Amino acid sequence: MKKIVLSTLLAGLMFSPVMLSAAETGNSKSDLYVGLDVGKNSNTFTVDTGSASGDIDIDSKYLKLKFGTVSESGWRLQGYFSSEKYDEPLFDNTHDRLNELGVDVIKGFAITPKFSPFIQVGLGYGWMNVDGYDTSSLKEFNLKAGAGLMYSITDMFEVLAGIDFQAKRWSDISNGSTTATITETSRKFYIGTNFHF
Repeated sequence: MKKIVLSTLLAGLMFSPVMLSAAETGNSKSDLYVGLDVGKNSNTFTVDTGSASGDIDIDSKYLKLKFGTVSESGWRLQGYFSSEKYDEPLFDNTHDRLNELGVDVIKGFAITPKFSPFIQVGLGYGWMNVDGYDTSSLKEFNLKAGAGLMYSITDMFEVLAGIDFQAKRWSDISNGSTTATITETSRKFYIGTNFHF
């Protein structure tokens, strides 16, 4: 929970000067939105037990619910909840779903009133249930950066597509005799929609 709060505060501190600057120059028109992304990830896990290490490739799919604000200068701050389902169980015979909370900072570059490429960075904190270890839940902390395209169909509705590159650090996992350190790198391809209000 502390990591979630820290991530939110960090993103807020990064974004607040942008909003203050916009307000001072009279361009403080802001907008709220909710949205949904659907994505497919290509993931590589690196597992290191100290005496041996190896890489494992397991793909996944996810849904991401988001809520954010956008300034007239093109900056966005959004929080999200995502549910990611791996193509097979990761650490035991049954659990394959990762839940995650996070925050993204996005900068759009309007080419036309309707079309905007964008870049983004984000932080996330996730958890997954496991059986057969010295803990019942594994945690992960991640950083990502990416880019994409947004297209406004109307003033209230837009569609988008993008790719993110993400690095995750999972908590160590132990079965009593062996402890493993786990990292994960991902390429995340997604499409989504946002509804402004």
